[in-house]
Amino acid sequence: MSYRKDQGRYARMLAFWGLTLLVMYGCFYSGGLVSVLDRWLGDANTTYVDPFPLLGKLKTSSLIALGVLVAVAFGFHLIMARPKVADALVETENEMRKVTWPTWGEAWQGTMAVTAMVVVLFLFLTGVDLMLITVMEMLMPGGKG
Repeated sequence: MSYRKDQGRYARMLAFWGLTLLVMYGCFYSGGLVSVLDRWLGDANTTYVDPFPLLGKLKTSSLIALGVLVAVAFGFHLIMARPKVADALVETENEMRKVTWPTWGEAWQGTMAVTAMVVVLFLFLTGVDLMLITVMEMLMPGGKG
């Protein structure tokens, strides 16, 4: 399937940035790649710039994580440019344009209906549970520990 350059642009852009931000989170969130590299490098983890915007300190571990992030983002870019992936994203965007989105009032009514059903089911299941506990206590007296 051939497509114009701007077809599926938003779906491809959203997929690329969503995946890239997910990898960025994994690289820089506490306990992520930077933290692992900090522990692994130990004293060899040289600080180059202190303070550094967004990262706090620019260290060897931060540079390695940035390199991994750039490499993965470049890989995502190559994957998004593959014809099958691009076609799927173009088709997804075209289908999303056909969706009839609910109005605020419809969304609110749906939310209230779901909330009411959750409360009704909660009360019903709580009543059944209490009834079964009572029946079990009558059938097996002295069962409380």
